Amino acid sequence: MNKIKIVVTGGPSGGKTTLVEVLQKDLAGKVNIVPESASILYRGGFPRKATALGKIHAQRAICFVQRELEDLITAENKVQAIVCDRGSLDSIAYWPGDIDDFFASLKTNKQAELDRYQWVIHLDTAGSSSFDITNPIRIENYKEALELNDLIKQAWAGHPQRIIIGHAENFLEKIRKAKQVVTMILEGHDYKTIIATLF
Repeated sequence: MNKIKIVVTGGPSGGKTTLVEVLQKDLAGKVNIVPESASILYRGGFPRKATALGKIHAQRAICFVQRELEDLITAENKVQAIVCDRGSLDSIAYWPGDIDDFFASLKTNKQAELDRYQWVIHLDTAGSSSFDITNPIRIENYKEALELNDLIKQAWAGHPQRIIIGHAENFLEKIRKAKQVVTMILEGHDYKTIIATLF
């Protein structure tokens, strides 16, 4: 069975973790989750340095772990879809140098990374009143979160099946819509139908 690979991405405090938790609970047996590699590394003690060299090594590590997790979970699980909490191109938003240097460092290119995922769901950063500052892994202020949200959008630009779910005053409605996108993907609906139905 060819598995569908969906990446859930977006800016800080966009709702990615909440959506992944909802999908894991409500679509159990249909999807399997690839956890966020950055959280695994930073919580495990990988140094988080503000220097350019520190950022380069951190993002390289994150990408390598991301790829290995994706490949392992894809190979070992007989589910319909793999949902990734962030994807390989997210690292571009945190990379301190030229984008070409990023791809050269990882011996890949943008098209190869886009091709790793059949679908991209981007959750925009929440509004200022809903911005979550309680996550111990998060170090960005609201302005920086918005800038990262835009950089992540640019990183995934060009994917033919990217769906952007904007900020909503009702956070639960945002998550409901994102879950419905995943449900429609599993049901076999195409991109145009999903957009026309939900947006």
